[in-house]
Amino acid sequence: MLGIEMMNGVKVSDEMLGTFAPIIVYWLYSGIYVLLGSLDDYRLHTRKDEDEKNLVSKSDVVKGVLLQQAVQAVVASLLFAIWNLPLCVLVEFACEFGDLLGWDVIGIRLLKYFFDLSGCALSSFRGCVLCSIQRNAAVFPSVVNGPSHDYIVGSGGLNLMLAEVVITGSDSNPAHAQVTSLIVLARQFLVGMMVLDTWQYFMHRYMHQNKFLYKHIHSQHHRLVVPYAFGALYNHPIEGLLLDTVGGALSFLVSGMSPRASIFFFSFATLKTVDDHCGLWLPGNLFHLLFRNNSAYHDIHHQLYGNKYNFSQPFLVMWDRILGTYMPYSLEKNINGGFEARPSKEYKED
Repeated sequence: MLGIEMMNGVKVSDEMLGTFAPIIVYWLYSGIYVLLGSLDDYRLHTRKDEDEKNLVSKSDVVKGVLLQQAVQAVVASLLFAIWNLPLCVLVEFACEFGDLLGWDVIGIRLLKYFFDLSGCALSSFRGCVLCSIQRNAAVFPSVVNGPSHDYIVGSGGLNLMLAEVVITGSDSNPAHAQVTSLIVLARQFLVGMMVLDTWQYFMHRYMHQNKFLYKHIHSQHHRLVVPYAFGALYNHPIEGLLLDTVGGALSFLVSGMSPRASIFFFSFATLKTVDDHCGLWLPGNLFHLLFRNNSAYHDIHHQLYGNKYNFSQPFLVMWDRILGTYMPYSLEKNINGGFEARPSKEYKED
């Protein structure tokens, strides 16, 4: 189990940091926005609107967020535990589980047969996939896998399909290995973003279209008509599990990122989510400059006229544009200070 040594000499595992770093980032970053909330000239809603329009107290919001983060921490711990299990154990379990339910899981059985035939001992889910790949693996001392004794094929279960990456590097060329590992990391981040965006768009949209789910689950988040930073993860526990926790687990597994890479990915995703709910439009905010999906964009969705639009979160607006749920808007300066995100006339009338 890899880890990072802190200043006082205590070593904290990557799995521990991957579980709790995003939670710490959430409260630190939202705390900064609480301090900036007095900047009335940059607010998207007045403080009076925040107090009068929101249908839930801030103390209940804090309790709800802490509950969701506790669930996320448990799921993350289980996920990392699976990550470190021997892959042969997982395959054997899948076969036994299939037998128990009367399923003939052909794909899993073929995989198990191939492993048995090759005689390759699989050290872990993140470990080597084939002995032949292990013998040719280049060593990459980077954030992708941590210390230099880890093989690049250990960065995730999907790297069986990406085995060609291994033979492109050489441990005699550290500069090339470093560039290659950064490319792998960038690809993992991009895949993780796409998976998370896709999962959250369709789940989020379905929770609006299904009247039962909206009334009993998703409407809890929309009690915050005027969003603010530390309310970003204020959801019904079931929604938090389905939308955020499962979506995060899928992005982690499909992208093939390591626990160490996940520290940075999920901390970044947390920063982005908090920023989208901050209720402020600050000059020079990099999230506003780099992403069309920002605090003004998401504020539209929290208003009654935008309830059927702008489902995309947390990174891109791709699915809204493709599927016709994108609501264009303009950012107007209020006479009494602050800004207002105003949808185009035809959308507001609709």
